[in-house]
Amino acid sequence: MYVNEEPREQLNLFEEKLDDIISEDNPVRIVDAYVERLELKNLGFKATGESETGRPAYRPATLLKIYIYGYFNRIRSSRRLEAECVRNVEMMWLTGRVTPDFKTIADFRRDNRKGLKNIFKEFLRLCHKLELVSLKYIAIDGTKERAQNGLNSIYKREEIERIEKQINEKIDKYLTELDRSDQEEGNEYEYLSKKLPERISKLKKSQEKIEVIKKIFENNPELEIFFSNDPDSRFMQDNNRVDAGYNCQTAVDGKNALVVANDVNNESNDLHQLNNMIDRVRELKEDLNEEVKTIAVADAGYFEEKEIVKAASLEDFDVYVYHPRDTGKKGKTNKKDKIPGKGYTKDEFKYDKEKDQFFCPEGKVLTRSGQGYIDKRSGRRKYKYICKECKGCVKRELCTENKKGRVVKATENLKEIIEFREKCNSEFGKAVIKKRKETVEHPFGTVKRNWGYRYFMQRGMGKVRAEFSFITFIYNFKRVLNIVPFDDLIKEIEAV
Repeated sequence: MYVNEEPREQLNLFEEKLDDIISEDNPVRIVDAYVERLELKNLGFKATGESETGRPAYRPATLLKIYIYGYFNRIRSSRRLEAECVRNVEMMWLTGRVTPDFKTIADFRRDNRKGLKNIFKEFLRLCHKLELVSLKYIAIDGTKERAQNGLNSIYKREEIERIEKQINEKIDKYLTELDRSDQEEGNEYEYLSKKLPERISKLKKSQEKIEVIKKIFENNPELEIFFSNDPDSRFMQDNNRVDAGYNCQTAVDGKNALVVANDVNNESNDLHQLNNMIDRVRELKEDLNEEVKTIAVADAGYFEEKEIVKAASLEDFDVYVYHPRDTGKKGKTNKKDKIPGKGYTKDEFKYDKEKDQFFCPEGKVLTRSGQGYIDKRSGRRKYKYICKECKGCVKRELCTENKKGRVVKATENLKEIIEFREKCNSEFGKAVIKKRKETVEHPFGTVKRNWGYRYFMQRGMGKVRAEFSFITFIYNFKRVLNIVPFDDLIKEIEAV
């Protein structure tokens, strides 16, 4: 049993139907046609129950339309969406003039994380049917989005005692002033005495919050920083600004710049995201029965040896990722780092795969020493290659300060990495990597710059992932509206 919706053919006082208000090519007609043909229950959307007063529930399809329209028009707040249902003619047409309150709208988003994530994949099926995605070329990239956690709601383990002490001192100070105001005659402390109880009450709430956070630190010895409003968020740097946030990942199809995979994590960099995103694209290919081999491209921020070695061995993907030293960008220079000098950096040393030796720019040999060691930071085995011919070399001062001679360190995956870098620096490799920027930055430019979606409305990893998946669905939906003629899109949707 649902709330009865007003028929769009119903005549009003001025003999005008609700349907006459909306033009025939209005995008809301596409939204309505698409949602009405979705099997929402199969996608994971839950039917809302009756209210406590016995009022019938709203249709899940109606609430989904509200959210799609809202995100289409940069309206994400449930209170603002409630207002739009009352005053916005397009929203009235879309919802059949029902007016759910903000809590009902907010609860729908909260209770339907699964459905909001699955609708992204469902829409990609339509895109594949329309031949808008080929999955022959994908570009992977990440961006940072702010969490619902201000910097003043972040607590460090070493600072928690100091904060607690400050709160206690303020409470004692206010209590002392309150006692003195009770003893003093006249109106000198009258205004202050009215404000003090309120301030003390707020401080005691802060005191209780600090006690809870202290227990969290005690129960989690490895925890150094606690994000109180959104515990799943972490420090993220974006445009030279550090905030609590999330790392958002996308894989974008090269044919029409449509997002074909997305994910959210709380790692501050992209070093461990390459194969994660490739796996998500593979899942989509299996879902669409697409067997084409995919070229996958990412920037140098994804270059991590274990990730590269695994990706390079894939048969269904041809992966290209620039090594940070191959990008042509100059890093920060340090006056102290004069050795090795120009022309004598590690990349100037040529490696012979067959002999397992390095040759320096002067033609001298560096041979491997010992059985190597395990690097504590990466967990990989590393080897040292030492030159025993440095003594008497006229270029030694530019090459090394080591008395034993120049040392070059390399990991156990040296041969694979050299081959991978050679592939990426080939003419074809450079061409596909060059295409990455124009492909992958369109979605983030649209979502963050044009729409202003630089932060999440939800808290917690699960809810944030659902919201980001829904945002990428909205991006794809609007992109398709710009690519496919209105009448053709309506026909395809109605044929589903």
